[in-house]
Amino acid sequence: MKVTKHLFALAALLLALMLPGAAWADSVTYDFTGTLATPFNGNGTVTGQFTIDFSLDAISAFDFTTPYSEVTASNYLPILVSANGFVGLEFLGMSPNSGANDMLLVFQTPIPFTAASLFIGPLPGSFAGDVALEVGGGSQVRCTSNFPQGTCPTGQGESLFESGSAVATTPEPSTLLLLGAGLATLLATLCRNRFCSQ
Repeated sequence: MKVTKHLFALAALLLALMLPGAAWADSVTYDFTGTLATPFNGNGTVTGQFTIDFSLDAISAFDFTTPYSEVTASNYLPILVSANGFVGLEFLGMSPNSGANDMLLVFQTPIPFTAASLFIGPLPGSFAGDVALEVGGGSQVRCTSNFPQGTCPTGQGESLFESGSAVATTPEPSTLLLLGAGLATLLATLCRNRFCSQ
């Protein structure tokens, strides 16, 4: 009899964890790390975090460090686009004298996602022809021809990403709630039948 109750409690826990649609919070925060094909000032690393509110299809927070400067809400406008299996995060520079300041991250992944590699191929759809990271309206050709290989002057240049990935950093509250409820049920059953009756 006890074994049957324990198996029932375990089955209920597993069923709760597999419920579709309940395992994701509205907002998820991701850590991002990327490497640029053309370094600026000898540095080709972009790192940071972004938060997507999937209920609003919007980027609700972001902070990146690039070889030029920080990409934050104080100087960039975030735009989230998702279509045909692609998720595009575009950050447009808002400074009036900045020229074409822009950073673009494109992932080919379902929504929502826990982890995704940056899409490195020719940019799809409405992103075709865009530059992954452009600061000051500079061009990659001018950068590599007028300056030593792998360097660019601060405030000018552009580059594509050659690698990058985003990984979810925040556990989903609904998942933790389901797990906690299942474990509480299992512990209550064990307590009632074995430990607490003594």
